[in-house]
Amino acid sequence: MLQHSMGKEEAEARLNFLTKIIGLIMLMIGLFLEYGIMTTTMYPPLAGMFQMIAIILIVVGAASLIVKIV
Repeated sequence: MLQHSMGKEEAEARLNFLTKIIGLIMLMIGLFLEYGIMTTTMYPPLAGMFQMIAIILIVVGAASLIVKIV
């Protein structure tokens, strides 16, 4: 019985770690995308769409770094 609970804790730790890694990747992609938009000239409606995508990636990535899965 005790071994089963340790397996569950290990699985939760792995899931939390995986969530943090994915969140960090999303955050970095969002930041690089935002930097690319700010430093290049783009067609304004297209730039707005890319900015919204970048902001969503940044927010979701930051939230997944903060939140702990229960």
